[in-house]
Amino acid sequence: MYDRKVLPRKEVDDVLGGEGAWDNVDQTAAQCPIDSCGNDKAYFFQLQIRSADEPMTTFYKCTKCSHQWREN
Repeated sequence: MYDRKVLPRKEVDDVLGGEGAWDNVDQTAAQCPIDSCGNDKAYFFQLQIRSADEPMTTFYKCTKCSHQWREN
């Protein structure tokens, strides 16, 4: 006897804030790593994604080309 069941998948929350992560964030002076962009301003926010004894991770988004990168 054989019976196949399709199990529903659980919804996974986006750890980094989802689509609204870049709403209401501050700007800072940060050089975009894309050579062709050359912009020196970026949006940023910080999150503690590792253990408490590690430094916070800073996420950046270029104000000109929207390239995203992180430090730490």
